[in-house]
Amino acid sequence: MKRSLLKTRAGRVLHTLLRSLVARLVLLIVVFAAVPVVLYEQFREADESRQAILVGAIRDKGLLIGRAIAPTLSRADGIPFARLSEELAQFTQGSANVRLLFRPADANDPLGFFYVAAAPAISSDDLAIERQRLIDVGILGRLAESCEGEVPLTLRIDLPDGRTEFLTSITPVKTVSGCWGLVSSNTLGELGDQALGLPYWQFPEVRIAGAIYLALAVIVLIVFFDLWHSLIRFGRAARRIGTNQGGRFAEWNSIPELDIVAKQFDRMVDTLRESAISIRRAAEENAHAFKTPLGIIRQSLEPLRRRISPDDTRAQRALGAINLALDKLDALIATSRRLDRATADALDPPRERIDLSKITRDVLAEYVHGIPAGGPRLRIEIADGLHTLGSADLIETVIENILDNAVSFSPAGGTIRVSARRDERTVRLVFEDEGPGVPPDRLPRIFDRYYSVRPQAQAALNGAAHGAPNFGIGLWIVRRNVESMGGRVRAENRDEGGLRMTVELPAA
Repeated sequence: MKRSLLKTRAGRVLHTLLRSLVARLVLLIVVFAAVPVVLYEQFREADESRQAILVGAIRDKGLLIGRAIAPTLSRADGIPFARLSEELAQFTQGSANVRLLFRPADANDPLGFFYVAAAPAISSDDLAIERQRLIDVGILGRLAESCEGEVPLTLRIDLPDGRTEFLTSITPVKTVSGCWGLVSSNTLGELGDQALGLPYWQFPEVRIAGAIYLALAVIVLIVFFDLWHSLIRFGRAARRIGTNQGGRFAEWNSIPELDIVAKQFDRMVDTLRESAISIRRAAEENAHAFKTPLGIIRQSLEPLRRRISPDDTRAQRALGAINLALDKLDALIATSRRLDRATADALDPPRERIDLSKITRDVLAEYVHGIPAGGPRLRIEIADGLHTLGSADLIETVIENILDNAVSFSPAGGTIRVSARRDERTVRLVFEDEGPGVPPDRLPRIFDRYYSVRPQAQAALNGAAHGAPNFGIGLWIVRRNVESMGGRVRAENRDEGGLRMTVELPAA
């Protein structure tokens, strides 16, 4: 049974999450964040494979050029520097470029390589940049140590004139004069792949695709947030209308597609308010209509009561039964009127800023005079400056009904404590009595309609004190009134005995 209940609750929570706009927004953000990451990794791996093939082909080409020119480097000691460029030119074709580095054998600086020839020709500034780049990555240092063995490279160098060189290999040759190094490279522009050697995220097409995707994500999120904001505006409008602060849904709506919904909501609110007015009017008219014949019946009984002999017990018993029935009818009429007014207040609760401190003190001051002799005493602790939004009539009914309940259960000479204070954004009214409390299994039901369990003595005391039998609607009306004002009420047994009623209302 418990597992079935847990599964049902889990299903409801999951259904709520799936239907929630917030959950959908979070899911949308996760998708927008995850999709580019997944696609980027897939495309990056594919591009790395493509670049590896292309770089391998270019590097192999550079190594072949280095091997072909190695015999020329072995006799470079006998070739004047001026003719070296001519010797190198015969090994270049297409996008291939070669540079010749030389470090004299007696050089003190192990990194003392300098360019002596290039084919095709290149400016000294570009050569200086290329040399410094080789020093930075440690290539010249490795070359100076042994001056032997081919060194494959994948080194990208961006030159000031906008060209991009891709160094593919260095072929060293050691001679008597020193160490020669042939640097092979290719011009990327001529290869048709300017992005070769760059991180994948720096590719122009990746950046363009990322910008388009980001713009699309921003547009979708803006549309979503605008719809969400419109729903929030609807919620604010509902709160304002519910608190009688004016305004209509149609005035708060900014999305044309929601105009029909806004107008339907306005029509529904108007219908509820008209229904509340009709219910209040009918409650007053019905109470007046019933009170008139009851008053006539009571007046008509007076001559009969005087004419009947006190010894006629049967007639006296009949008169007593009629009086009890009239009293019950009076109570039923009053109860029906209170129920109708509570229903109307639930449909269209009046909302205005009220001074809860003053209203509570005034009600308690009048209520003290109605407590029968020997009844409980009131201890009052009301803070100043407590305000809430609601109706003075509603809060007066709440206080009176809770006090009626506390008095009816309090022992003779007992104490009823009434306190009021503000707690952050809440105004809290607390009523504590010294009665028997409520059995724990019945505590959740005391605010139900027509629910009342009272000992006979307490029921008789309640009827004597307040002139009406109990129908079990007092605390139900308390809950309806409190909830219509945006608050809540709860009951709990006190550890030291008695019942504690707590009314929490939003502070104004």
